[in-house]
Amino acid sequence: MNDHEDAARVEHRMERTYELAATPEEVWQVLATADGISSWMAPTRLDPRVGGEVVFDLGDATSVGTITDYSPGSRFAYEEPWPIAEQPEDLAPEMAQWFEGIGVGLPEVYAGLPLVTPIATEFLIEAESGGTCVVRVVTSAFGPGADWEHEFFDQMVESFGPLLDAFAARFAVGAPR
Repeated sequence: MNDHEDAARVEHRMERTYELAATPEEVWQVLATADGISSWMAPTRLDPRVGGEVVFDLGDATSVGTITDYSPGSRFAYEEPWPIAEQPEDLAPEMAQWFEGIGVGLPEVYAGLPLVTPIATEFLIEAESGGTCVVRVVTSAFGPGADWEHEFFDQMVESFGPLLDAFAARFAVGAPR
């Protein structure tokens, strides 16, 4: 990538912070294990190691990511590709319909695709006093700033945010675990 392409890239970012009434170890079990993630987000398969896969079953689609950090009790991070096949003919019909629904042609999508980075998600867990912790969640990606990127990322955040809130609610004072 050249300097001009770097300067033209736009960051897509969502960040949330939660203060939880739980230890980092308790949070880790729900945040970074297949059973734990399946209990609040989506059915998940997980190979718990750097380079391992994390697979989310989203009903009509499956998202396969690569784990970039797996530090028990402190950091879990992974990257997922945008849900776009390398060739237009391999694109899932649901995604083709989604693009059509927002009025974006596939030639426009594929023209900008080489400039988008994977969608990276990171969970940082920091111990606090009294058996509590703070969890910071950051999801981000870079791209050329095409309208479809903004639309997709905004919709992803709109659906991911309530799931994160439900995850955090499990650790509210007095909440059953």
